[in-house]
Amino acid sequence: MKPAVRLLPILAVIVGAAFGAASGLYIKGVHFSSLAVTGFRMGVPFLVMLPSMLAGKRFLGPPRSRRTLWTASAINALRMLLFVLAYKLTSVGNAVVLLYLWPVFALLIGTARLHSRPSAYQLGLVALSFAGIVVMNLHRGFSLSPEDLLGSLAMILAALGFALTVILFKEALAEVRETDAIFFQNALGAVVFLPVLAVELGTAIAGSAQAGSRALLPELGLGLAYGLTVGVAGFFCFFYAMKRLPIFQYGALAYTEVPIAVILAVLILGEGVVANQLVGAAMVVTASFLAQRARSQGPAAGATPGPQATKL
Repeated sequence: MKPAVRLLPILAVIVGAAFGAASGLYIKGVHFSSLAVTGFRMGVPFLVMLPSMLAGKRFLGPPRSRRTLWTASAINALRMLLFVLAYKLTSVGNAVVLLYLWPVFALLIGTARLHSRPSAYQLGLVALSFAGIVVMNLHRGFSLSPEDLLGSLAMILAALGFALTVILFKEALAEVRETDAIFFQNALGAVVFLPVLAVELGTAIAGSAQAGSRALLPELGLGLAYGLTVGVAGFFCFFYAMKRLPIFQYGALAYTEVPIAVILAVLILGEGVVANQLVGAAMVVTASFLAQRARSQGPAAGATPGPQATKL
């Protein structure tokens, strides 16, 4: 294989991470509800991919992967709503760091699938990651606002959902192409959230003459750009790389999303960063990186085998 071809998956992860890092900017810039913003994010990729899926008679997915794909689609619908809600309620820097709890969750899920008990090492990674969350909030004196608390909890749950979908889509990509994965990732969410978006758009258009203070076209442009850049281009890059790289290399490269998102938030949104936030973020990212490394060493790396593990 030519060196340039070998580099493509690596570049794809970095480009996808750069697109993903802009998610918080789009979400905070579109002043619709979290349900409607999720409609933009999932509806646009769904509608872009739908014609080719229908023309190729791939709408239901290949029989062997059908259950996996639709399960992942259902999980991702809830995950995306929690993801958008988190960015609406808390800072971009806080949200993107909490998102990268997903490799820790993925490691624990992989252990559970083998009917094994978490090892002391794995529990230590969980402790390190959540200690990092505490350190990130020391400057607030442990008095999180209700919005920050709810946003943080939403992103932690979104990270759990992302861990599940990464595992499922990694399995399904052995049979389906990247564009198909984008379709299934968004299909059920689009069916649920596009009607909400349509209602809110109709209300906004009807009331635009009275509103005056907020132009509708820029909002529409941001929403469509969110769906196209992150939902289509970003995840095409991610799925392209996920299909061709070991999970550890893919995950390690994806961490570039964290510093890019923080820098964008500081430069564009004016978010401040203090020393304890950087230390806490480093703790979370370190735990996440070590979890990725443990996963790359085998499904049960660091786990204590359970009574049924030998059957798998």
